[in-house]
Amino acid sequence: MSIEITVVFDVVPDRMDSVTAAFQELCDATREEEGALRFDAFRSEEHRDVVVLVEDWADQEAIDLHMKEPYVADFLARTEGAFVRPPYVHRLRALGA
Repeated sequence: MSIEITVVFDVVPDRMDSVTAAFQELCDATREEEGALRFDAFRSEEHRDVVVLVEDWADQEAIDLHMKEPYVADFLARTEGAFVRPPYVHRLRALGA
């Protein structure tokens, strides 16, 4: 069974353009990883300063390897100070599972 994760980011309003570019590059690179089944970023239509990351991973090892990639470190450096609060991570499990 894969691991599904959703992460909600509250972006500082004047950083949205740079954050959007950083997310696009992160998503493009991550989608090339063998264990990344899905890695997509969305901007909320209801809350204009919110980005939601939707991830699906083959297993925990794939997540661990992803976090060691240089482009993840680059993303974190580029977005430092761009979020109002720490991201809100939801590691999901199907109801009844």
